Amino acid sequence: MTTKTITTEELHATLEAGPLALFDARGDIEYEKGHIPGAKTAPAGSLCFRVRSLMNPETRVVIYSDGGDCPLAADVAQRLENLGMLNVVIYPDGISGWRDAGYPVLESLNAKVHARGEVTECRPLTVDRENAYGGVFKNKPSDGESAGG
Repeated sequence: MTTKTITTEELHATLEAGPLALFDARGDIEYEKGHIPGAKTAPAGSLCFRVRSLMNPETRVVIYSDGGDCPLAADVAQRLENLGMLNVVIYPDGISGWRDAGYPVLESLNAKVHARGEVTECRPLTVDRENAYGGVFKNKPSDGESAGG
């Protein structure tokens, strides 16, 4: 399956016409610093589960990341297509192309304070494979898929 792309002008016109399933695949910190108006934050590790479990497979979904050489949006689009989404579109210019075109970028009003510095403790994450994410990992090998993307 070949993923379609959308240009900056096409994305702007589509957003002007009404709501769109537009997702920022960068991390939450980057999203809070600035995102395309109307976009929802959905970092790569959780985007596939959020979109696939909540949306009709035929819904048009547009994914973007930083733009330029950043492969994140294309990687996420491929994952979504592998999960059965039929109308995935990449905005390859990403947030940098949007800014360069002079379109507005929103910052989160109540941005979270993120800790920085040395990690002092790291605990393993235990996932209930029978029930996590609606059971999508049930009876699957543990190294074949991961919740973290």
